[in-house]
Amino acid sequence: MKQVCKAFLLVFLGLPGVAQESAAPKVAIPLIANDSHHRPISVTTESLVIKDQKIPVTRASLLRGADLPVELGVLIDTSNSQRGTHPDDTLKAATQFVDEIIRGPEDRVFFLQFAATPLTTGWLKKEQLRGTTVKVGIGGGTALYDALFWACKEHMGERDWRRPTRRVLVLISDGDDNLSHITRDEAASEALRAGAVIFTINTEDYGMPLPGERIMEHFAMLTGGESFSGFRRKDMPKVFAGIRELMEGMYYLSYVPPNASKSAVHEVEVKPAPKEKFRLSYARQYTWNP
Repeated sequence: MKQVCKAFLLVFLGLPGVAQESAAPKVAIPLIANDSHHRPISVTTESLVIKDQKIPVTRASLLRGADLPVELGVLIDTSNSQRGTHPDDTLKAATQFVDEIIRGPEDRVFFLQFAATPLTTGWLKKEQLRGTTVKVGIGGGTALYDALFWACKEHMGERDWRRPTRRVLVLISDGDDNLSHITRDEAASEALRAGAVIFTINTEDYGMPLPGERIMEHFAMLTGGESFSGFRRKDMPKVFAGIRELMEGMYYLSYVPPNASKSAVHEVEVKPAPKEKFRLSYARQYTWNP
């Protein structure tokens, strides 16, 4: 009887380990599991081995991305290097993709085209898309890192852990940068701080790996997205269809992080459990600000 009374007293007083634990905010780590054919599949927490700051995570749950509102940004490179890439066709495929993704009342999107400086729309909801026309004009140098940093910091802002959303950026470029004041790592850090998953579409068609392609792959890998390259112009709608499929199959790992009372950049490692056979894409880091 004394133990029961003590437990009730702990709850009433809000002492650590009882009431406060249930109220602690949780992270939401974007994650995609793919089969051998590169198609998203269903997973459970039992099929995953999760570590945060090298500490095993045992009390995690999975949120379905399809159940969360979408905050989407489409970033289109319009610098001189894109003259031969048929940007109008790209924009047409991107617009159709956006129309299929932005459906719910809380879903929203912005378009950002960049060369030397970014030019962006505001946030647009479904009803606003019908009255918005986006046009692209080619010319100038490329400030890719500046554009990515600006999209994450000014448009998206820092991730609110108490309000889970699917934050996705689609970056369409050859990956080259010759004008940015921001470094690649600074742009990547801002994307992680915003909780944005980056899907990259490489417009370069030389058929061989180039530095820009590796940069695009880096952004996608670090944030939990995927990188698309080596396709022909007519395949662009299929590329966007692949991104849509991955977005709809996305999960978010939810748990109270270790040392949740301290602000820090956390390193995450997620692997398939023993005997499980699938490939994982997930955000390798997140910034925790309680």
